Amino acid sequence: MKKINNPRDKQVTRGRAESVIRRVIDEYISKNSGGQSLITITSIDQADRSNNVTIRVSVLPENQENAVIDFLTRNVTDIRNDIKEKTRVGMLPFLSFEIDKGEKHRQEIFEII
Repeated sequence: MKKINNPRDKQVTRGRAESVIRRVIDEYISKNSGGQSLITITSIDQADRSNNVTIRVSVLPENQENAVIDFLTRNVTDIRNDIKEKTRVGMLPFLSFEIDKGEKHRQEIFEII
């Protein structure tokens, strides 16, 4: 019997992979960040048929945003090695980090209201 490809299966697999990657990166940040700022992963985006993953973070206090992005970018190789050691993700993704601008806009709107 031939197995029918179900697009939902790919969504479930991608969701699990994103969850595992989020957990490993959260652990890495909590162990190695120094604790001077609160770093929260707000979203993980992977383009279709791509091995590039964009991780959006929010940072408090906001004046530490550049330092956090520098820290994460500088340690991307260590983070990828952590993912490789602690998970069974099929293809190890290439990671890039950026500040979540959408979250900042949401907070500004909330303050206005």
